[in-house]
Amino acid sequence: MKPIDLTKASPRSPREELGGLCMLPRMIDIARAKLPGGDIGQYHLGPGMSGLVLRHLGMEVDEFVERVGNAENEEALATELADRRPRAENRLLNLRLQRATVANVPDDMRARFTGFYGASLSADKRIFDLLEEDDAKAFGS
Repeated sequence: MKPIDLTKASPRSPREELGGLCMLPRMIDIARAKLPGGDIGQYHLGPGMSGLVLRHLGMEVDEFVERVGNAENEEALATELADRRPRAENRLLNLRLQRATVANVPDDMRARFTGFYGASLSADKRIFDLLEEDDAKAFGS
């Protein structure tokens, strides 16, 4: 896949799915921005929601970025990655991600999270909503 510039446009919504996994299209966009010639801007892979997906897939960030860079297309990559775990486990991960709120931010990530998003967020604010709102602020809706 070719590199992209995430200083000009946001990655796809965390709600979008590929291979039955939400977050995967967004993570592919961010990984493409990490490729030579790309620009990752303010985005990251590894901690947070993408970290949960990577752990689910049994992968490290570097391996994921390498696979994205070497993939012929994202559909083939998504199928390969989704097939690493049973579909039922992928669906459970999706539910966990879709339901995650500010209250669910782990203690070891709390300081980084509040440093980036602030400490005054409602505990029941969904993380996917927060990510989409942040993208909209940066690039418009």
